[in-house]
Amino acid sequence: MTKDEFNSLDSIDQVEYINNQLENNNSVTSVCKSLGIGRSTVRDRFKKNNYIYSKDLNKYIYNNCNTDVNIEKVDKNVQTTASNTDGCIVEIPDSAQLQENILNIAKEYDTLIEMLEMYKKNKKILSNNIIIDLDNEETSLTTVRINTDVLKMFNQFCTEHKEFKKVDLLSMAIKEYILNHK
Repeated sequence: MTKDEFNSLDSIDQVEYINNQLENNNSVTSVCKSLGIGRSTVRDRFKKNNYIYSKDLNKYIYNNCNTDVNIEKVDKNVQTTASNTDGCIVEIPDSAQLQENILNIAKEYDTLIEMLEMYKKNKKILSNNIIIDLDNEETSLTTVRINTDVLKMFNQFCTEHKEFKKVDLLSMAIKEYILNHK
């Protein structure tokens, strides 16, 4: 393959070409040299498209977090995945699988749009699957009596989850109880 032919390929095809050459026991340097392209050019081009070189696997892999990760050597028959400290997943790209994933996402377009609209509507989506879904922000002051053990558990929960406001949690708990016991 010539330099011009290589440059005319899209980025995924470039990665596949380089990886195929690497599978034939070539080094990145020798592949780049045979193409007449600098190794740093390939590195920078692939990095811009979130591909990183794994020395252990001797191939370029897709890094969907655009961060450095440590990849362990694995059986070549198994698709490789690893996670970094941020919990992001890095995997070896397979163009057929990538295309299938994109098509599956496209098939779920309406569901994704619905989820986004729900997210925008409920601006207070919080962790642990707790969604604060209150019609307005207005509150009223009231006094209630509550079981001592339940109050201790509630206060402990609030201490561990400072991202929640007590008023929102109590309001949602009461709302959910009413809706579930009509």
